Amino acid sequence: MQRPAKPFTPVRFRLQPPCARIQYLIMSDINNNKNTVKYEDDFSMRDLLTIFQKNQKWILITVTAFFLASSIFIFFTPNTYKASTLLSIVDDTEAGGSGFQTMATRYGGLASIAGVSLGQDNDSKTDFIIATIRSRNFFEHLVNTLDILPSLVAARSYDAKTRTLILDDDMYDKKKKLWKEEMPGMEIVHEQYFLNHLTISENNKTGFISLGFEHISPEFSYEMAKNILTEANNIVRLQHMEEAARSLSYLNSALKDTLEIGTKSSITTLIEAQLKIQMLTKVRENYILRPIDKPYLPERKSAPSRLKFIALSTILGFILSMFFGMYLHYFSARKG
Repeated sequence: MQRPAKPFTPVRFRLQPPCARIQYLIMSDINNNKNTVKYEDDFSMRDLLTIFQKNQKWILITVTAFFLASSIFIFFTPNTYKASTLLSIVDDTEAGGSGFQTMATRYGGLASIAGVSLGQDNDSKTDFIIATIRSRNFFEHLVNTLDILPSLVAARSYDAKTRTLILDDDMYDKKKKLWKEEMPGMEIVHEQYFLNHLTISENNKTGFISLGFEHISPEFSYEMAKNILTEANNIVRLQHMEEAARSLSYLNSALKDTLEIGTKSSITTLIEAQLKIQMLTKVRENYILRPIDKPYLPERKSAPSRLKFIALSTILGFILSMFFGMYLHYFSARKG
């Protein structure tokens, strides 16, 4: 006799969410491991105040030391004055008309073959002028032309009342105009005493050139800015004058030996261009650089900003001391 079949009862499984299962495993591992190290990554203003109160004494000492050191240093740092000027590149078409630039474009290839220069565009002239003024040859030209080395190298201080630059007597005898100590080499003087005080740059939007010279004497900085402008014009003027003279000599000789009418016409045009260059070298005062804003005698110092320097130094001292206090606080806490 068969027994009646039991009714089917579905088996219910209790599924745990994955996050709950993971949390359970992590808590089990933490409870089983008695040597687990707990780290606290949170940092609040309360911790910062605790560190400050704990190290308050030597933090104040450090800040005071930075304040006094920066005050003493900046007090003995002399004022510097910067004479500046705004310059533009002179366009050769002003004197020669638009036809002069047309000749340079039309006969540029023929002129380069003949070794004749018809000028450059303004961008290349700007790069050329900036490189020339910053060059060592230009500085040596200034030294040989002007008596600037004592004021550059041996300057010690400036008397604002008498407007006199005081030189270091241990280095230079002003009366005898003799150096008591061996003067640094020309390369060192050029880099440290000239380029470090010279600022020259081009405005990419306007194409104007900003030139400035900084020194402890406002009169000397003014004279240097003015002399740099004058001598840069004179150097380029002399260079173009010599090139034009050699070009004219060559072109006149080639004109005599040429029988073809077309070639003669081209040579005549090149001669005309060189004559215009020669004329400009003799009649134009600002040959390649024209001042939009002439150099002026500075009345206010350009540096240093004493209050700003002291404030930044004091803040730096506070930040460094706080970082060191945090290091000691957490290092000692972890070590303990």
